[in-house]
Parts: sequence; C-alpha cells; structure tokens
Amino acid sequence: MNQSADRKVIDNATLWIGDGQCFDGHVVVSGQRIEAVERGRYGGDLPVTDLGGMALSPGLIDIMVGGAFDLSLLHDDQVEVARQYLALGVTAFQTTLGTVETDDWPRLAGKCRAGMAYEGLDASRNLGALCEGPFYDAQFIGANNAALVWPATPADVDRFLEVCGDIARMVNVSPGIEGDVEAVRTLHAAGKIVEMSHSGASAERVTACVDAGISQVGHMWNNNQSSPAEPGVQQPTVEHVTLTDDRVRFIHLITDGTHVHPMMIDLTIKCRGLGSICVVSDAINRAGVPDGPFTFDSGLEAEKVNGVGRLPSGQLAGSARLLPDDFRHFVNVTGILPHVAIQTVTRNAAQAAAVDDEIGMLSPGLCADFAAWDDGLRVRRVWRGGREVDAVGDLMEVAYAGQGS
Repeated sequence: MNQSADRKVIDNATLWIGDGQCFDGHVVVSGQRIEAVERGRYGGDLPVTDLGGMALSPGLIDIMVGGAFDLSLLHDDQVEVARQYLALGVTAFQTTLGTVETDDWPRLAGKCRAGMAYEGLDASRNLGALCEGPFYDAQFIGANNAALVWPATPADVDRFLEVCGDIARMVNVSPGIEGDVEAVRTLHAAGKIVEMSHSGASAERVTACVDAGISQVGHMWNNNQSSPAEPGVQQPTVEHVTLTDDRVRFIHLITDGTHVHPMMIDLTIKCRGLGSICVVSDAINRAGVPDGPFTFDSGLEAEKVNGVGRLPSGQLAGSARLLPDDFRHFVNVTGILPHVAIQTVTRNAAQAAAVDDEIGMLSPGLCADFAAWDDGLRVRRVWRGGREVDAVGDLMEVAYAGQGS
C-alpha cells in the first residue's frame, strides 16, 4: 500500500491524550499508525474528518473479560465477541480463563491462539489471556469450581506453561497456596506478568510473593479475606500490601457499582494514585444483554441482576457490565474529570499488559485506535488501526452524571 495515499486527519477534536493532558487539536493518521498529534485546527490538504468538537481518546482496553453479548470467550467465536466489543469503543481486550477441566486447557489455548491470530480491523485486538486459574486458593474461589484448582508444584507450573505459554500474558497465583513463591518466580522468569487474587494469605506471605515477581493485583477488594490472628484484631492481606507496596504496580478494579464500594475506590486512589488504577469489566456472558437467567460455561445456573451475575444463593458471580459503563460509573463516583480518568481504561491498561509501545495513548507511532465521545460520555465513533467502524453500538446501562471533559 502507498502510505502517502493513506494519510488522513481527524480534526476539530478535544484530545484526551491518555496521560491527563487535554487540548483542542487534530490527529494525523498514516496507514494504521498515528503520525502526529497537534494543537489547533488542521490547515493542510489531507482528507479531514471533522469531529465538531467531540472528545477523541485512545481506544479502550479491557484486560479482564470472559464473555459478553450472550457469548463466551471460552466456547464461542472470540472474533465475534471482539467485533461487538469494538462497536462500543473497546479496541483491545484480554480473555479471562478461570477454572476449567484439566483436559480442556489445550482446547481453550487453541481458541485463544486463533483469536490472537486474527488481524482484521473489524474486531478488537485480542491481547491473549489472563489466566486467573488454575492456581487459585480453593478457599477463596468465588464463583469458580474448587474441584478444578491446580496445585502450584513445579511440575504443574511446567505443564501449564507447555500448554498455555504462548497465549498467557498474565497469570494469577494466589498467595498462600502450596508452592506459591516458587511458582511466581518460575512464571516471572518465563516472561509472564504475574498477578494475585483469591487469597487470604498473611501480609508476610503476600510480600514473599511480591519479592518473587508479582506486580499486579486482580479485582482489588474482591475474594481476598484475612482471618483475625485473635478475636478483634484484623490482619493485613493482599489489599493492604497493595496499598503500601509500590512494587504492586497495577491495581484492577471492577467498577460496576456493586463489586467495589465508592469509599474503597477513593481509598485506593488516595493511597496509590490514579496512575496505578486499571478499570476492568470482569464481564461474563450476560454482559451487554438485558437482565435475566443464564447458564455459566461450567453449568452453574445464574441470573443477571442490576449489572452483575448472581448464583441462586445470591452470591456474586462476575460482572455483567462492559467497560464503557464501568468507566462512566468510575467517573461518576470519583468526580475525576473524564479526560483525566481516561487513563484507567487506556494508558494504564496498556502498561499493565505490556503493550504500551503499541496502544494506549494518542502519541505518534502508536496504533490509530480511537474512540470519540459526546458530552454525555457516550462513544459515538470508533477507529481501529485508522479504519472507522461502520456501526457503533448504543449500549448504555450507566448514564454520565457530570458535565464537561
């Protein structure tokens, strides 16, 4: 392709750069990359798309999603999920794998491999897998299947890497399980981003895992519970280490209005700053469709109620909202201006997934993945690799409560 013939400009936009900067300007796109990000109106002769003052941000990045639109990333076509998610402004995502039958891991790895290999610009970029399983603490399993947890023995970690080594970008190891520290060390040495969740381990045990290479915490404030050392004396665990140890670089928050109380969100930001926060969806199959009953991949019966999945017992079973709604809720409860908060679903997520050399900011040389927002904080236009999406979705379960950018 003649790159000079594939240059164009998105003009008259309020640019949300992804690092807190915001200014009126234009973006020059060359092929699938950003050529320039400039202040002011464009005055040249390249083809122009005039946004009429709408905000333009990097495309959104969801680093924790298991399904949506009544489709499962474990069993259905990952590309179809990616196509529908792109229409909402989510231009990249990471597939979450939890507890599955041991013999099913090769099939799931193959499905992820196929999704990652798809290069069409009509679907969100598939970054690979967040393998939340199989190295869970069965005592803090949430809605997963405790019978399918693996021990973290050297042999099991090697078996996992043999099957999933090429598709696993992030891997969870729950501090407190047998072999946790050595497993973290092995996975980190293999180039994996190691996170922690589903744990009730002591602060000392958690810190030992951080020493070994854990650098992120999954779904902060969910499924981690310490036990009192003696009646009336609370002990620190995963969250407390995260709030006080900067080596836990990124913190994933499910901001769907149920999983994390606004006060906990505020506490996390006050302790660690906005630059550490990654808003994630943790979306299940029922996300993106109306409330109602559904069946998990594991066969568990559940129901979507007010944006979350619940088992018949009432126990939380994942979020049933998608990233644009989670972002709007985050902005609503924190009061942070959207152009500042946008980093939680763009730059921070790209850095957490180690793809910030490709996506996550409006910056020359990065991929031309964009979302254009109206004053109601609704995505109105989307670009992937410089190509505008034909039909943008209108799903919006959480309204923006504020004013301005």
